Amino acid sequence: MARVTFQLIHGIPGKGSDEQSLLYREVGLRELTSADLIDAQLDAEKVVVQNGKAVAYTSDVLYGLNLLCRQVEYIGEIQGPLPLPLLKKLHVDDFGLLQSKAQELDMALAEALAERGRSNSAG
Repeated sequence: MARVTFQLIHGIPGKGSDEQSLLYREVGLRELTSADLIDAQLDAEKVVVQNGKAVAYTSDVLYGLNLLCRQVEYIGEIQGPLPLPLLKKLHVDDFGLLQSKAQELDMALAEALAERGRSNSAG
């Protein structure tokens, strides 16, 4: 499974085992699994009443955020998946960096898959 690590700019405050204040900066992102995709979809689904009928609606924004939370393997001693309320506490710079690194990982995996397809078709 593909992984990438990097440092947050501002970090997340936390407490160590001795209750000393810490600042978590190291992030580990991992490749998404089928279970992640399914669970994120289910968590993003809401039932709304429209014209007197219950309709299931999936928020694309919430789906994307749920995927990002699941892609976080850890931030410091905080083990993933990252709870959405904690994701909301990130500094905007760190949130942007997290999104960027997740996209880089996804693109690298897509390129590797495409390359594998090209090498298989050449033979």
